[in-house]
Order: sequence, then C-alpha cells, then structure tokens
Amino acid sequence: MPRRRFRFDLVITLGREPLAYDPGAAFFDIIHQDPVLSRVKLIAEPWDVGDFGYQVGNCPVLWSEWNGKYRDNVRSSGKATPARSPNWRIG
Repeated sequence: MPRRRFRFDLVITLGREPLAYDPGAAFFDIIHQDPVLSRVKLIAEPWDVGDFGYQVGNCPVLWSEWNGKYRDNVRSSGKATPARSPNWRIG
C-alpha cells in the first residue's frame, strides 16, 4: 500500500499563538492526536505572510518540509521537456 501523505500550505499560520509562531502550538497537538492524520506523513510548506513567517527548519517533530524551490521543481517536473529539464539537486 502506498504511503499516505498530507500537505499543509501556510502551516505557520496554523501554528500561530497570540504572540508568534509556536512549533508546539495546540493545532499540532490536535493533528498528532487525530486517528487518521497521526498515521500519515505530514508535509509542511513552512511560511506565511506574517511577521517572521519564513520558518524553514522550525516545524514540529514528525513533520517534513517543502521549501519553495523544491515545490517549484516538483511542479515543473511534470512539464519537463528535453530543452527544459527540472533542476533537481540531491545532497
């Protein structure tokens, strides 16, 4: 069976507490306790438009992150032609 994944856009917005973003916010606790979402791979796009909204590397434990460059490369890989191949970099 393929591994199930769920991606959250603007996850920093969902983890904002009254004063700032908090990787230990109640939203993340609720997700980790959910019987379905707690069993899937959680992927965060770790930014929003608020103050200190770019939080790459600061998502909660058990979450993977996609930065903007990775996301754009994944999107363009389906449109690749010999003249325009995706810009993959591993390592």
